[in-house]
Amino acid sequence: MRIQIVMSLVGRLLYIFGGFIAIPFIYSLIFETAYWSFAITSILSMVIGYGLSEWGLKSDSFSLRDGFLVVGSTWLFTVILGAIPFMMSGIVTHPLDALFESTSGITATGATIIYNVDEIPKSFVLWRGLMHWIGGMGIIVLILSFLRNLGADAAHFFNAEASVPRPGVVMPRIQSMASKLWKVYVTFTVLCFLMLLMGGIEAFDALNYAFSIISTGGFTPTTAGTFLYAHDTYISAVFIVFMILAGGNFSVYYTALQKGWRSLISDFETRMYWLMLVVGILITFIFLSLQTNTTPLGDTFCSAAFMLVSLQTGSGFAISDYDLWPGASQMTLFIASFFGGCSGSTTGGIKIIRLIILLKSSIMYLRKSIHPDMVQVVRINGKPMPDKWIQMTQQFIFLYLLIYVVSVFLMACSGVSTGDALQIVTAFLSNVGLGFGGYGPTDSFSALSYAGKLIAIIDMLLGRLELFTILVMLHPQFWEGYFIKKDANKRYRII
Repeated sequence: MRIQIVMSLVGRLLYIFGGFIAIPFIYSLIFETAYWSFAITSILSMVIGYGLSEWGLKSDSFSLRDGFLVVGSTWLFTVILGAIPFMMSGIVTHPLDALFESTSGITATGATIIYNVDEIPKSFVLWRGLMHWIGGMGIIVLILSFLRNLGADAAHFFNAEASVPRPGVVMPRIQSMASKLWKVYVTFTVLCFLMLLMGGIEAFDALNYAFSIISTGGFTPTTAGTFLYAHDTYISAVFIVFMILAGGNFSVYYTALQKGWRSLISDFETRMYWLMLVVGILITFIFLSLQTNTTPLGDTFCSAAFMLVSLQTGSGFAISDYDLWPGASQMTLFIASFFGGCSGSTTGGIKIIRLIILLKSSIMYLRKSIHPDMVQVVRINGKPMPDKWIQMTQQFIFLYLLIYVVSVFLMACSGVSTGDALQIVTAFLSNVGLGFGGYGPTDSFSALSYAGKLIAIIDMLLGRLELFTILVMLHPQFWEGYFIKKDANKRYRII
C-alpha cells in the first residue's frame, strides 16, 4: 500500500522528535524532580516511530501528494505528543488546553493559557522553548537535514510545508539547502543566546529567549516576560535585531555568507521587508509620540520599533501595553501582523513575497486592460515568475481571507465580541500570538471557551502550514490509491 511509504518516513521523524522530548527529562533529572511524563512521552514517540517504520516501506520516490500527507500527519503527531507531558504532570488539566499549549508552541504562535509561568517547573519552561525552536524553522526542514538519501523527490516535502514561491531555488538541491538553513538557524540562536548573556540575563532564561526569538515564537520563561526589559535599551535592541533577522529569508542569509552581503541587499523581497518595517515603525512612532508628552522620544521610539517588529514578524513579545496607545498606532500594529516576514523565514502571516507578487500582477493586469496586446511578465530579482506561482498566490490570498472570515464568525459564535473575534483570529491565523483588548499583551487566552480554543488550534495549524497542506487532505480524491495493496513484484507508481 502507498500509505506504507508515508508511514516509514513519519516513523523516522518521530524517532528524532522523541529525542528532543528527552531533553527536558534529562534537565529535570539533573536540576529538579524527575518528570517522568517527558520520559514516557519520549518512549511513546519512539515506539510509534518504530511501529510505523517497521510496518512501512522505505522508498526514494515520492509524489507531492505524499509530501502533503507526510507533513500533515507529522505535525498532527508532534502536536499531540507535545501535549502529553502537560496533561500527565497536571500542569494543564484539560486535554484541549494541553493541545492548545502544544499547538501554540510547535507552530511558534506563542499564545498561552498558562497565566503564571513562574509557578510551573523549569523543565516545562524548557519544553515550551524547545517546541518553538523545533517548529520555528519547520519540522520537515529538520527531518531533511537529519535524514539522507531521500532523493530529489524530497523537494515535495519542502513545498508541502511552505507553499511560498521561491525564485531561483533548485528543487533537487532542497535536502542540501535544509542542512544549510539549519546551520544558519543554529548560528543565529547561539549568537542571540550569547548577546543576551552579555546583557545580564541568566543562562536558562537567555537560552529560552533565544529559542523563542529566532523561531519568532513568543513564549517567555517568566510571567513578566519582556516587560522586564522595557527600560533596558541593550536587551531591547538585541530582541529587535534578532527578530528582524528571524523574519528574513534564511537561504538568502546563507548565500550572503558565501558570496558577500551584496547578495542580501540585492534581494528584492528583503529590501521590501526592511522598507515595510521602517515605514511601519515611523508611522507607529509618530502617532505614539503625539500622545505621550512626558515620555522621552528615545524610549517612545524604542517601544514603537519593538512592538512593530514583534507583531509583523509574529514574535509576540511585548515591552509596552499597546492597548493604551492611540488608535492609529494600534491599527498599524494590527495591519502589520498580517504581513509576516520573507519566504524562507520562521514567521507566519501572508509573507512579503506574496504581497509583492500580488501587487506586481495587479499592476500588470491594469496595464493589459489598457494595452490588451502587450506581453508582460512578473519578475522578481530579474527572474520571471511562472503563471502557476501567480495563480497560487492569488488562491492563497483568497483562501486566507475566506478562512479568516469563517473563523471570525465561528469565534464570535463561541461567545466573544466581534472586535475581539477579529483580533483573536488574526493572532492565531498569522501565528502572532498577541491580540488586543482582553487578549492583549498583559493577558492569557485561558478565558477563551473550549469552542474558541478548538478554532484557535485549527487556525494555528492552518496558518503555520500555509493553508494548502491541511485543506488539500480534506478533498476526497486526495486519498485515492493510498490503501490499495500492490503486487510485491511491481514497482510503486507515483500517484
